[in-house]
Amino acid sequence: MRAFVLILTLLFAPPAAAQEEYEVREYGGILRACYEDAEGSDAKSQCLGAMSTACMEREEGGYTTLGMSRCAYGESLVWDEFLNAEYRETRRFLASLDEEDKEYFPEFAVRVEALLKAQRAWIAYRDASCELDYALWGAGSMRHISGTQCAMETVSARTIELIRMREVFQ
Repeated sequence: MRAFVLILTLLFAPPAAAQEEYEVREYGGILRACYEDAEGSDAKSQCLGAMSTACMEREEGGYTTLGMSRCAYGESLVWDEFLNAEYRETRRFLASLDEEDKEYFPEFAVRVEALLKAQRAWIAYRDASCELDYALWGAGSMRHISGTQCAMETVSARTIELIRMREVFQ
């Protein structure tokens, strides 16, 4: 996940690193509260945009290209925190299912390995997809908005997918 943050920083983030830390510090609580209060994947998915919208509405220049990019980038960092937590939780959950199957059906106790393989493939997809969104705009300033929006939406969608993997069994 650290490589993803580095790619985002190099490709999409505004030059001032302290600025996106400000957005996360100032508005991250809005998204975290929404996410923590929401029960289930459908409710959590409704939190997408809560932080970036508040940031754009409240910050001077929030609806400029730079402002929108900063706000979306800040939100993508918070979603990345959620993604990492949900990945760990999903891995633990699948490990418990594997443990149940290990004695009598060891050939089916492969969920954790399958999750890791899928996550690695998803990371490659995410990076390539958002790089494409960024590249589509060429030298246009929309590339920053498109790239950061892609990161925010893609990471949030994967976070929700991980939750839904567990919900199927509950």
